[in-house]
Amino acid sequence: MKLPIDMGDFSTYQIAGTVIVASILLFILHVRRRYTYWKSQGVPGPAPLFLMGNTFDGFGQPLHVTNFKNFQKYGPVYGVYNGLVPSLICGDPEMLRNICVKDFHAIPQSFNVVYLHPVERNFLINIHGPKWKRIRSLVTPTFSSGKLKKMFELMKFCITDAMSELEKMSTEDGSFNPKIFWGRYNMDLIARCCFAVSFKAKDENDPLLRNFIEFFQGSPLKLLAIVTLPEWIVKLFRISLFPGKNLDFLRKLTLQLIENRKQAKNEAFNDFLQLLIDSRADVEADENGTQNDIHSTDPPKQNRLTSEEIVSASVIFLVAGYETTSTLLTWVCYRLALNPDIQEKLYQEIISTNIANYDDLISLQYLDAVLNETMRIDPPVAMFQRVPHHNYPVPGHDFVIPKGSLITIPTYSIHHDPKNYPNPELFDPDRFLPQNKELIKPFAFVPFGAGPRICIGMRFSLINAKLSLATLLTKFRLVKISETLEKPEYGLGTILLTTDKLRIGLERRD
Repeated sequence: MKLPIDMGDFSTYQIAGTVIVASILLFILHVRRRYTYWKSQGVPGPAPLFLMGNTFDGFGQPLHVTNFKNFQKYGPVYGVYNGLVPSLICGDPEMLRNICVKDFHAIPQSFNVVYLHPVERNFLINIHGPKWKRIRSLVTPTFSSGKLKKMFELMKFCITDAMSELEKMSTEDGSFNPKIFWGRYNMDLIARCCFAVSFKAKDENDPLLRNFIEFFQGSPLKLLAIVTLPEWIVKLFRISLFPGKNLDFLRKLTLQLIENRKQAKNEAFNDFLQLLIDSRADVEADENGTQNDIHSTDPPKQNRLTSEEIVSASVIFLVAGYETTSTLLTWVCYRLALNPDIQEKLYQEIISTNIANYDDLISLQYLDAVLNETMRIDPPVAMFQRVPHHNYPVPGHDFVIPKGSLITIPTYSIHHDPKNYPNPELFDPDRFLPQNKELIKPFAFVPFGAGPRICIGMRFSLINAKLSLATLLTKFRLVKISETLEKPEYGLGTILLTTDKLRIGLERRD
């Protein structure tokens, strides 16, 4: 009987099998060794799964909930693994000061995204170095006090229109979904203030509204793929957290608006887009943002934006302004409905001040306190990140954060740490009154990030939220109804602390 394997070749199969087994064992040892990094540095943290790291930790629940549970178990600083890459969760305010400010030169990058859609490549949150510095310096003047004051009357017009919609809702069933309502209102306001156009934000069939709803729908599976799959697969299949078709839609929209401006040469515009267009350059930009006109012998221009940079700046402003402000207003309405005594105190401050202009609005101290406390207990963005460009020995500690790893700052966890805020689950705006602000630790309140990379649109967002809330409370009382959840249900697969399942009662004031 002939054997299926020639005995003369048996040694070859034996060697091949030995090599395969040895390779598998070496790979397993390599993985296990990678997973000893934080232990060797003396940093606590949850045990990782083989190859997956801590990606599946808390799968099926909001990211900030997982982070907070680990925060309570391991302390404010602990180590995790994104796949095989060691990453640090840092919720210590003093360490945060070093990471975001003192050592900004060593940790200049925000997020480390494997694949970026062409529109995303010029987002301020995705760039760093000279290019980031140049674009930020050009975009920053848009949010000056002078610019915001000019937009104030337009904001008042928009919120008056929004109150008319609430009047109808209060008459029909006496309640509203704040997430949906404020999302539509903010889209219209941002479009008017920044692009001098009005979108049909109240029309559920409006393509822009549908685009934004799709844009912010979290995808846990997509997030899992980005974290666990090899980088070459993520790049090959162009897996991005933001849907490509929605980014393409916004890009085409912005380019059309720019083209419209070219045709309207005699019409004056005083908005965000026009400021960007005024900084437009007919040049080419290299990957560092250095611009060179190949037809000119003049020195490279550093004070202009390319067309694609204008598109990216416009899109990120639409995206950030739409979601974060509407989320803040959603949570403040919810908290005030659950705390009628605080709502009444705020109402009394508002009606005692005739809000005729920008300066009147920013003088309302309790309004500031209410919004700050809302962002403390329900931060619109539950975390932000930094990426070191060198191995970073942490000052005052005996461990090193590896180059290229992620440092995640868990905003929600920091804001709910009893060492930072006594009785952190209590909604107490008095924490942020002027006489109490000294009690708040530096870098223990970071709803908009921290350091040079703090959110560039923060002031616009807050002015919008203040005016919206002040106007609403002069006309309506927010009340808890049977559909109002005792505890909010947060969305999955997103770093935003968002929800679509809130409903709040509306009572018209006499």
